[in-house]
Amino acid sequence: MNRYVMGIGVTLGACRPAFNEDAALVTTARVLAVKNEPAEAKPGTAVSFAAFIALPPSFKSVAPPTWSFCIAPKPPTEDNVVSSACLDAVSLLSVGEGLNVMAETPSNACAQFGPNAAASGFRPRDPDDTGGYFQPLRVDLNGADPVFHLERVSCGLADASADIATEFGHEYVPNENPHLAPVSATSAGQSIDFDHIPAGAQLELVASWSAADAESYAYFDRAAQTVTTRRESMRVAWYVSAGKLDTESTGRAEDDPALTSSNVWTAPDAPGSAKLWVVLRDSRGGVDFEAYDLTVLAP
Repeated sequence: MNRYVMGIGVTLGACRPAFNEDAALVTTARVLAVKNEPAEAKPGTAVSFAAFIALPPSFKSVAPPTWSFCIAPKPPTEDNVVSSACLDAVSLLSVGEGLNVMAETPSNACAQFGPNAAASGFRPRDPDDTGGYFQPLRVDLNGADPVFHLERVSCGLADASADIATEFGHEYVPNENPHLAPVSATSAGQSIDFDHIPAGAQLELVASWSAADAESYAYFDRAAQTVTTRRESMRVAWYVSAGKLDTESTGRAEDDPALTSSNVWTAPDAPGSAKLWVVLRDSRGGVDFEAYDLTVLAP
């Protein structure tokens, strides 16, 4: 059975990731996220891509990943986020190799994966919940199952009146990546340094961002045929190489103005080294991330 996963940790199809039962526990090299700059670009625009790769303490290095755009539109009969054809080399456009690559977004991205698909003989694509369209980018690391990142592309409106399309074009501002502030940790109300963690301690980990990172954006309400304003929701994905997290993901809804999100990590009972990886995402596909070295001390 073929397996392939999204860079956001979501399985495509019925299969589960082949990592372990706890998706937040990293025991082998994994691509946890991809950050592109700019966070949203028009087709034909040069974009830089950076892979966030998790290496447990036992891993010293790993071969750099290879990158490919998938150029196969998803048939309406498939439920996966990207087409199963993206698993075949014939549907891939090579981008390069390395932790960081620069590539030009395919010029036909809005025809293949957006609202202009009718011009290419395909059914126009439905936008996501934020009105966005996405070009799939495949990342292959160390012989593991491929991971897919979705690059947000600016396609405009193809199903609105000329007046609405013009209004939307004037008001819409392309997404920018959020900025993850340094993660803090406390235990029993006391601040804890990541290099002095008591064995077995329960740490509250707090991720934060600025008010500007949860951007407001113009949104086309198709049901009402009007342009409104929405605010991005924020989500934090948490990963560790040891110990136990209470949950894999936390966050704030678009109507929640809070600028922090917390999780609880229970440190291992034995002393040693561990890793923490944190990925911040906004609902329009923007990403930021950071890794931390953890040192667990003897009781």
